[in-house]
Amino acid sequence: MTGYSCARRIPLGSEAELLVWCARTGMTQDLTARIRRRVQELVDWPVFHELAEYHGVEPLLYASLSRVAFDLVPADSLTRLRQKAQVGNMLNRSLAQELIKLCDEFAAQGVPVIPIKGATLAAVAYGDLGLRDFTDLDLLIPETVAGEAQAVLARLGYEPRAVVAGQSDAHHDEGPHQVFVKRRTLCRVDLQWMMSHPHFAFRLDRQEFWERRVEVVIDNRTVPGLAPEDLLIVLCVHGSKHAWEHLKWVCDVAELLRTHRTLDWNSVITRSSAWGCKRLVMMGLSIAHRLLDAPLPDVVVRRIQREVEIEVLSQRMPATLLVDGHEGVWEEQSAALYFSLKDSWWARWRFGLLLCRLQSPVAVTPPTWFQWRSSLCRFARLVHPVHRVMKRFLSSGIRGAINRWVPHTT
Repeated sequence: MTGYSCARRIPLGSEAELLVWCARTGMTQDLTARIRRRVQELVDWPVFHELAEYHGVEPLLYASLSRVAFDLVPADSLTRLRQKAQVGNMLNRSLAQELIKLCDEFAAQGVPVIPIKGATLAAVAYGDLGLRDFTDLDLLIPETVAGEAQAVLARLGYEPRAVVAGQSDAHHDEGPHQVFVKRRTLCRVDLQWMMSHPHFAFRLDRQEFWERRVEVVIDNRTVPGLAPEDLLIVLCVHGSKHAWEHLKWVCDVAELLRTHRTLDWNSVITRSSAWGCKRLVMMGLSIAHRLLDAPLPDVVVRRIQREVEIEVLSQRMPATLLVDGHEGVWEEQSAALYFSLKDSWWARWRFGLLLCRLQSPVAVTPPTWFQWRSSLCRFARLVHPVHRVMKRFLSSGIRGAINRWVPHTT
């Protein structure tokens, strides 16, 4: 393994740094001064806008810059941000009204549902529907009621996306998601009971989520929502699943931490440990604290600091914000990230066995940042001959039993 004792901080690009400073609701005097100084320097505004759009943080940028540097930002840049924020706000409010109708109908039909992300996240974490971009409505349901949920959506005029689009969607047709679209509208609903990715799965239809659900107020109406501690875990797992590719996912964690200063941290640690995602959560907290100054109790900060590998990897995400993108962790390298973030030695090497058996690129040509690259490559050289012998001499039944023991998802 490579040591992390002399790890260096990986720098952000100039426009990326300004983006990070502005992508938040909390603004200190020191940060305001830094933003004003940077805006007066040579800023590549086209690059700034490109980053803002890619990372989904234009509403936050407009709110910050119009408040602390409206007299310094070029008028056309501020106008562009304002227009994007206004359009997004109108779409968000329309989707929020649709969400209220959906929740009312699901309740009337006795079908359990919890909206996650989207409008409820904007309300709970940002306190403003206009500050968080979203384009669909994610509804958490128990897998056992998928049929009833589909019937509710059909009653409200929704159809499977493949039917509306006139083409199949392999990812959603075969995966644990079902996407529905309301014809001639911008309303899209994603029924979910599992968070998945190649070699990765995290169950969402947990009984505890239903037992602890809370009421979220949207436009003077209430809809169900995840308890803040559960929402924090889901946000961190989701961001880590995608190698924190978009800054908006880091903002979600940071803003939830700003608006909920009295989280039950013992519950967060206990639940994430029980669900095998503690280090995924630590990664999300580390990135939000480092990039966006998300408030954390000292005990949590010390726990993160003891996770040296997490501290180092967190500097490599989001990769698109780094001066040198080659130093970043990209989503296509996610198998190496999942391996690194396993909670235990046993879980890590069980997953490593799967990667070797599937001849994953991470076991053949691992990324340079991957701490375990030498160990996994040596492990692969041992596993491949054994795997060939098994395929040749063992019965299909025995091979099937072994394959079931080595999971295809984690």
